Amino acid sequence: MPIEEIERDIHDAYLRLAESVSSVRYCHEHYLDRLAARGGQRARPDRPARGGLIPWQADADAAHETVIATARAAHDQATGDLPGTVALLTADHPWALADFGDPRWDYYTPDLKAPSPTGVRVGALTAPSGSGIPPVPAVARLAGHGHLLIAAENQAAAGARSLLQALTLRLAVATRPGTMRFALADPLGQGEQLSGFLRLPAALRVGSGVASSAAEIEALLKTLTDHVVEVTQTRLTNVYDSVEAYNEASTGVSVPYHVLVLAGFPGGISTQAAELLARLARNGPRAGVYLLATAEHGQEEARGLGLAALTSTATALHVDGRGGVTWDDPDFGRWVIEPDVMPPAQQVNAWLDAVGAAASIHSRDLPFARIAIPAAQRWSADTTDGLDAQIGVDSKGEPQHFVMGSRGVHNGLVGGDVRMGKSNLLHVLITQLALKYPPEELELYLLDFKEVEFDAYLTQKLPHARAITSRTDREFGLSMLRRFHDEIERRARLCREAKVTQLPEYRRETGQVLPRSLVIMDEFQVLFSEEDRLSREAGALLADIAKRGAAFGLHLLLATQSPGSGSLTAHLRPTYEQMALRIALGCTLPSVSQAILGEGNEAATKLTRAGDAIYNDRRGEGANPVMRIAMLPTRDRLEWIGVIRALGDGRAYPPPAAFDPDAPADFAANPACAAFAADPCRWPEPGPTTAAWLGEAIEIKPATTATFENFVRSNLLIVGDEAHGHGLLLATLLSAAVQRSPADVSFVIAEFARPSSSFHGFFARAASLPHEVQMVGPQTALAALAALTAELDARLADSGGAPRPPDPQRFFLVAGLHRWQELAAEGEWGKQSEAAAALTRLAEYGPEVGIHVVMWADSFATAERALRRSGVGQFALRAALRLQSPAESDALLGVPAAAGLADDRGLFRDADWPHEQVEKFKPYSITSLYAFAESAFRRPA
Repeated sequence: MPIEEIERDIHDAYLRLAESVSSVRYCHEHYLDRLAARGGQRARPDRPARGGLIPWQADADAAHETVIATARAAHDQATGDLPGTVALLTADHPWALADFGDPRWDYYTPDLKAPSPTGVRVGALTAPSGSGIPPVPAVARLAGHGHLLIAAENQAAAGARSLLQALTLRLAVATRPGTMRFALADPLGQGEQLSGFLRLPAALRVGSGVASSAAEIEALLKTLTDHVVEVTQTRLTNVYDSVEAYNEASTGVSVPYHVLVLAGFPGGISTQAAELLARLARNGPRAGVYLLATAEHGQEEARGLGLAALTSTATALHVDGRGGVTWDDPDFGRWVIEPDVMPPAQQVNAWLDAVGAAASIHSRDLPFARIAIPAAQRWSADTTDGLDAQIGVDSKGEPQHFVMGSRGVHNGLVGGDVRMGKSNLLHVLITQLALKYPPEELELYLLDFKEVEFDAYLTQKLPHARAITSRTDREFGLSMLRRFHDEIERRARLCREAKVTQLPEYRRETGQVLPRSLVIMDEFQVLFSEEDRLSREAGALLADIAKRGAAFGLHLLLATQSPGSGSLTAHLRPTYEQMALRIALGCTLPSVSQAILGEGNEAATKLTRAGDAIYNDRRGEGANPVMRIAMLPTRDRLEWIGVIRALGDGRAYPPPAAFDPDAPADFAANPACAAFAADPCRWPEPGPTTAAWLGEAIEIKPATTATFENFVRSNLLIVGDEAHGHGLLLATLLSAAVQRSPADVSFVIAEFARPSSSFHGFFARAASLPHEVQMVGPQTALAALAALTAELDARLADSGGAPRPPDPQRFFLVAGLHRWQELAAEGEWGKQSEAAAALTRLAEYGPEVGIHVVMWADSFATAERALRRSGVGQFALRAALRLQSPAESDALLGVPAAAGLADDRGLFRDADWPHEQVEKFKPYSITSLYAFAESAFRRPA
């Protein structure tokens, strides 16, 4: 049953009860009046008495009985509805309504979603005997209504103080942690009555302890008065009539309630304190400041403030000598309240500790829902004049916006220590921007080089995303920068054609929408982890994008924990100069703060709480305003992505370029392979080249490809581990078989795996291809080589004659060059063996007549030892898996990078490429290669 329905039911039940009580009260009060009024009339002769009563008296009795019966029926209905309704309401709000002796308190946990304390339980309402009304919680009004004053004669002072403690405890444990702060004052008891509440952390209290002296009380009241002034002038102004209205409308941090708990008023109150208290009594409730006090008659009243003045602004409770409590409620004020009793100290301390612990975590949390773009404004903004979205609140609780693309702020840098809220900040920003702007207005490129923070935007299909990857390789990040740089060139050309210089002018001049694009790169320093061609190119691209991209709506937001180490500073100095926006989260090292905010600026070292950040949009100069970032937990973020996706109303948006670093590369996912599998055994006309798809490129580009053509050195050398080595050979074979019919290509495979090896017979499944596939082993490899050299001689002899159709392509695949014994043997005077010389000659002259050698060796040294430097030089196409040393990698590829490869990565280089240029790829999985070989070449029935 919804809480709103429960509250409505109990309200209606109370209303019916109040009406029945009022009817009965009215009937009793006016019965004798009616008798007296009628008694003045003479009895008429024509109306004889009935039952000993004169007629008018009998009529009055009958009317009275009718009213009583009606009231009793209403009373019975009300009391019948009330118990169940109260039970349901108490079950939903046990900490606010249950007696402290209820067993549920043994499992107390602060309610993080508790509503505002518009009322506070005083005790149990005990109706007169015979009324049929069960005990129900007696709740006195507080927030949004007025103060609460407990009055007592001297003999009942102890009961009043006990009730004050119980009410204070109820407010502490029943409200949402962090929304209630207590100012404690006990001038007569020197703090004894309220000292237990010092168990609450300082963040939930006003002042350092329980104020007891006149000076301490004045200082406490002055602090509360200043708070009222600050809230009234900076938050409420002339817009909001109460702090409740402000908190409901504001997207910032809620203004907490402040309760002055005062024991023994007006004793110990000075004239100055009395004036301050009078101001708080008048002005405090609008700003969320309330007074909870005991007023003990017999104490000397402070000049300028008597009990009458305070009572006029408060709900008054009165404790009698027997310990009962009455109140000034218009309907139930005649009924006595059995007040709540303060539980044992051990139990109270445990509850207060729980409140303090919860408040320390949630006291300053700003839920994302409070700042989220309202439903009516979602996907309604345009980016002509830049990006603008709230990401948190400033130090005064006012909205803090992320602004980019205007006022000279076009790029940004985010940094801070681990676990200080950097990832949460990026998620808040992405979600807010995606809620505010439609994909036609904003494109997002999301890259994380270390974690998996951006995976959900891929799996949940964020419509704005154009590139997404997590834990990505440096090469993918570089390719994204290249793509972004190409977009600058394209937009620059469009603007030149339109005779404008900036994106806003282009949109106004042509009416065409060019969306703004934002690149968010987390842990971008990984791009510069090595001093190589890649880092140099990345630095140059970032600098140019930061400098030229702003005019065309292209922006960078770089995030890191290490913004200024090693070569990073040198590479990025030109980029940093373009970063007007600096967002610094807490960090312990001054060097990190300076790297983010600028030389000499160590302000970020003073931030200690996760989620606090300095937002400086002046390149780190000037003031360092602190903001509080909204909190967006993972579960909530997934729900918001769903909300964003639903805004598309079924519209289809292009999928982002993505790279999953862990997913196996699937050979069948290659577009050419997929097309062939959809229409098997239908080969295209043979072209001048044959592509061997080696694996998934770790860039925004097609698969990594070794291209064979009838040209010198068009052979492929593969060096590295056995599994991927065999996989690359099989990928080469299947690639050629997809592009060329059985009449246009054939294969000879020399296998040298040991019989005990799991790779023995690795290529057996290739025998099912419709192409000619000849399998040879150690005993027959020389004969196969001899046959190929004979074919080479024949083709060379024919090549000098009249033009004729090209010969079919022929591939000689060597699986294990290092195990081919005849190659390792040396001839006379250290010359190559005959087998090695034949293989070298085949590699040297074969490509020009369509015969290509593809061989795998476990190391570059074994390949060079068998074929010598001149023979290895005939392999212009080279693929390296993880190698043993940088020197070996440098000898094979011209770069040392292969020595640091992961197990499922490879590097490819074509000798015709510029110096140091290599392409990183993920080799196709053997499972996908086998699956394709078995299924893709079956002719339809």
